[in-house]
Amino acid sequence: MAIAQNRALRFLYQTWWAWWVPRFGMAAFIVFLLVERLQSPAVLMGVFLVLSFVGEVFGRRGLAKARARVRMKGTTTTVSINEEGIDVAGAHGNSHTKWSAMLAPAVYPNGVVLKFNRMATLWLPDSALTGGTPDDVRQLLKENIQAPAANGG
Repeated sequence: MAIAQNRALRFLYQTWWAWWVPRFGMAAFIVFLLVERLQSPAVLMGVFLVLSFVGEVFGRRGLAKARARVRMKGTTTTVSINEEGIDVAGAHGNSHTKWSAMLAPAVYPNGVVLKFNRMATLWLPDSALTGGTPDDVRQLLKENIQAPAANGG
């Protein structure tokens, strides 16, 4: 959620050409330096250009390894919603959250995002419901979670 809310990060990470425009500029600058017979700065810029590719490869590899190490991977989490609050039960623990501690949810046509705080969220797809209907879930959320006031309070 943090990247989706930050326009600059969203631009950099979700726009493929945002990384290539500076590389083309750097390559053009290297050609200019070579034409002007400035080999040392051209080599330095070439090293930086190569490092930009190496950094991207190792960054993606590190992210893939981090996703593989998530301790919740392969486990099932059960979410129960009732008039008292939200119960979450998983392989690594259980929790109960009262409605008063919840932020306003984000409701989508195919599910609901429950917000525990700005960074901690839980996606509940309608297709995963084992009891009740999507309308029941939305009604329960509407009745129990207070939307923030228009003045930001």
